[in-house]
Parts: sequence; structure tokens; C-alpha cells
Amino acid sequence: MITTIQMKNKVLDIWSILKSERQSGLVKRLYSVNSKINIYCVYQYPEECYGIALSFPKSIRFNLEPFASVSEPVVEIYEDKSFPNCMILCAKIKHLDKINEFSYLCESVIQTILAEKTIVDAVRTFGNTLLRWKNLFECTSGIGLSKEEQQGLYGELRFLKKCLTSTSQLYYDIVQSYVGTNRTMRDFQGKNWAVEVKTTSTNNPQVLIINGERQLDDTLVDNLYLYHCSVEVSKQAGESLPEMVHNIREILKDDVAACSLFNAKLFEAGYLDIHEPFYLKRYYKLRKDSFFCVKDKFPRIRENELRDGVGNVNYSISISSFYSYEVPEQQVFLKCLSND
Repeated sequence: MITTIQMKNKVLDIWSILKSERQSGLVKRLYSVNSKINIYCVYQYPEECYGIALSFPKSIRFNLEPFASVSEPVVEIYEDKSFPNCMILCAKIKHLDKINEFSYLCESVIQTILAEKTIVDAVRTFGNTLLRWKNLFECTSGIGLSKEEQQGLYGELRFLKKCLTSTSQLYYDIVQSYVGTNRTMRDFQGKNWAVEVKTTSTNNPQVLIINGERQLDDTLVDNLYLYHCSVEVSKQAGESLPEMVHNIREILKDDVAACSLFNAKLFEAGYLDIHEPFYLKRYYKLRKDSFFCVKDKFPRIRENELRDGVGNVNYSISISSFYSYEVPEQQVFLKCLSND
């Protein structure tokens, strides 16, 4: 059986069954029999490769060229012998140290694919996901997150935990709004709201680094907020990053879809469970957290204020210069989470 970390999911369960059968070659099993879209969990023996695959008509073209030199995940296309005139698009990995994280990614993308209305949309979604996975696996081949990345992720997860415990909105929708792991311009994004999270551990004078002219630009959203999380970092007192991850998983443990999506987003952020030992001796103790409404004369640079030819502007703002824009935490959740 495959050893799981923190929780099980359906993908891991199917992989375990396929592995126990020890059938040579690539074997597949439908993830759901109640869908018109045929997506499978696959296992290859004796190579011990795990993955997922999507069946689609031969009339749909898929370009394998971007994946020609990719070591993981391995992306291949086979003829689907279960259905006439169909092919199978397969993505699989072999390294067992990433099996758990990969299963979360698979679980998440399967849910997205099954929600598509047409097989053409399903293939497009799977293809776009595979391109993102390609970059993701290349970035997670090191020894974990830097101290700055750990601190930033801690602040984002602290806000996510606040959202999960402050509203009756579906957990899945809340986790889905966490888009910072996709390297988008802001960390949380809804239909007409956004929240940017900044985490600092420095002493006065405190400044925040703003990455790009669009990060604090409220032109396209009705409500834009800045969440500032100020922490003290130590080797003894406080909460570690793995503890924060565990606490959120506990909140989500009865919602398999939301928990799988959360774990997929952790992996996209570069957080792997096998790297936990690197993070256990670094603790965060909250000094203060504050919410600010970004509007009017809030100190920032907006895209339409730049001269022609100027872009990708990074700048710093002093926290003391925008205290007048501070708002209660409850206002943020009322304006944001109630809008979707």
C-alpha cells in the first residue's frame, strides 16, 4: 500500500488497488463511472509509475512537443483500446518522494476536468494543467522554500485560515480563491474583490515591498484590501509553518475536494511534506495583523499612472503612511466572502 501523509484521497486509493493487482504494463481504472468524460487513474508495473489519463477522440489534436524534454511528469499519448477512434493523454511520475503531492494535484485537476461541459474543453484544461505541472516539477527539485518564501506562505495561510473560520461559505470556494500559488498579481481573488497579503518580521521603520504596478491597482475590482501580518521569528515560541498547514488540513479534513485542492496549492507554492524537517525549527509569533482598504489616495502606483514604456515597477511603501485606511477584519470578510 502507498503510505499517505495527513489524509487519503480517491486517487491514492485507486493507485493502491492497481498496484496490488501487479498487472504488467500500463493499467487504468475510471475515476468516475457517472461522467461522460472518461478520466482514469493509471499505474505502470513493474516500473512503478503513477498517473492519470484522459480519453478523447482522435479528431482532437494535442501537441506533445512542449513536453518532449520533460523528465517529470512524463506526458504521453496512447491509443485507447477501450473505445473506437480514441486516444489517451497520460501524465505519470515515478519518484515516490512526490507521490502524495502529485496525487493531490491529480485529484484537483480531475475535479476541474469533470466539471467541463465538453471533451474539447476537458482536453484543453488538462493540457494547460500539464504545462503548469511541467514548470512546477522543475521548481520543486531543490531542498525546500527559502526563509522569505516560508514567511510569505505562513502569512497567506494565516489569512486563508481566517477565511475558513469566519464564514459559512463553502470551503472549496474559499480555497479556490487562494490564487497566490499561481504567481498571480494578488494572493486572493474573487469575482469583484481581491486581497494582497504582506508578511513582515522586521523592526521599525516597517515597509512593504509591492511587486508590480497592478498589485495595488483597484481599477478592475470593487474591493481591494491589503492584509499585513507582522510576526516575530524564533526557534522556540510560536507556530511553525508545518503546524499551520496541519491546522488547515484539520479544518478541511471532512471536505475531500477542498482538502485536495489545498494540498495541490501547497505543492504549487513549492511546499512539499518531505521538506517539513527544514521548517520545524522556525516559529512565527503574531505581533499584529491589520487590514487596509486600498482606495483613493492610498500610497501606491497604478498602471494608468505610468509613463509609456515603463512597467514591472517594484517599490516600497511605509506602513505608517496608510494607517488612516485601516478597517475592521469583519468588514473585509463581509465585503469579500459574501460577494461570491
